[in-house]
Amino acid sequence: MITKLLLEIKNILADLASTLITGRHADAADLALRLSEKSKLLAEELCNEV
Repeated sequence: MITKLLLEIKNILADLASTLITGRHADAADLALRLSEKSKLLAEELCNEV
């Protein structure tokens, strides 16, 4: 699960960078929210692994 979350975060970061470069700020805001959700899930998974 951790590997899957890391790959999803990587993809969201790439999408976020491209939307910011092209100036699509509304899309970037949505991606930032998705990134936050996935980061929270990753943190929870990592806490459960310890």
